[in-house]
Amino acid sequence: MKTALIFFRQANEFLGAENIVETVNLLQGGGVVCDSVVLLDYSDDIGFKRNLNEFKDTVDNLIIFGGEKARFSVKDMICESAETVLVENESAKSFLDAVRNLGVSDCFQEYAMLPVEATVIPNIIGGFQGFVLDIEEFSITMLPSSFNEHKPMCEKYLLPYLEKKYDIKIKRLTLKYFGESKILYQTLLNAEQTYVNAFRYVISEKHGDFTVNLTFLGDDEFIYKDVVRFIVSALKDNIYAEYDTTLSERLFDILKLKNLKISVAESFTAGRIVSSIISNSGASNYVHEGIVAYSNESKYSRLNVVNADLKRDGAVSSVVAYQMAAGLIKTGDCDVAISTTGIAGPKSDDTKKPVGLCYIGVGKKEGVHTYKYNFTGTREEITETAKNTALFLAIKNLKNT
Repeated sequence: MKTALIFFRQANEFLGAENIVETVNLLQGGGVVCDSVVLLDYSDDIGFKRNLNEFKDTVDNLIIFGGEKARFSVKDMICESAETVLVENESAKSFLDAVRNLGVSDCFQEYAMLPVEATVIPNIIGGFQGFVLDIEEFSITMLPSSFNEHKPMCEKYLLPYLEKKYDIKIKRLTLKYFGESKILYQTLLNAEQTYVNAFRYVISEKHGDFTVNLTFLGDDEFIYKDVVRFIVSALKDNIYAEYDTTLSERLFDILKLKNLKISVAESFTAGRIVSSIISNSGASNYVHEGIVAYSNESKYSRLNVVNADLKRDGAVSSVVAYQMAAGLIKTGDCDVAISTTGIAGPKSDDTKKPVGLCYIGVGKKEGVHTYKYNFTGTREEITETAKNTALFLAIKNLKNT
């Protein structure tokens, strides 16, 4: 199966600025090899017609991104090539009406007009409805330019369609990783060099939490197991799940499995950690309490942090993070404790400690460990990264005991 991609762009727009690399990775992660990528100006009708005619004879699939922004009718030219016409597609009209009701503004009625024999590819985020049209052995797919829109359209509809049509033999696996990006990318590079053409991967990241989607071409179970063993062995405890989940869901699953109760004392993360855990159904059985101890007085009165230590080392310190977690454990009401104290910014406190400095405490009755970090970014980025880091440290601590 040979596949070509056409992206539309403004005349001086760098590579279309529409996440072309991410789109190619998305398709290849689903087993679709992109043999040719063409960039066309929005006004280049001659170039589009030339490429359309050429690809009809040289590839099996042509996927077009951004045709809705062209200054000529891409759909009309496709219909001319396929010797068909545009009609209002009832399914496309239904999806168009649905997103219009959600408040999406760009919902032009022409977006429901598709070639007669085309199958709609629903767009539930934007107005432009995609489609796939089979012309004997040649398929033409048209999708919106926005990566956020065409990503779910590819994942839910286009890739399964191509997989079934061409009997693509693939296995998929999702790994959840928390740690340094350099280590992750180097490990995957080493795996690629060791197992040439055995797999492809697509990575997404949010505040230190990585989702690695692996696609294995073919159905060789031995290669599949060897590659997974290679990657997981190299990344070790930084792999916190071998399926698609979140940090809070994974921690909650461990609490349920081990029948443990957790308490959380947060300063600068302001309740985000316990809130993420409580979002799991049944949390009342495994969460004892969450305390937002923002002031020194709260740390002293609620968590028994030693006042002299607060004055000597400051609230943002290892000793205070330790005592916050230990104070929760000493009550006897929880089995696991998490604490956070830090400076999220945008300005530092009167101690002159840097923005992004953070201490996280994680422990059980056997003992509490504290960890020091210097995060970077905006106030929101620092806070979210600290929240995710605390959840991961709790997972790691419980998995190893």
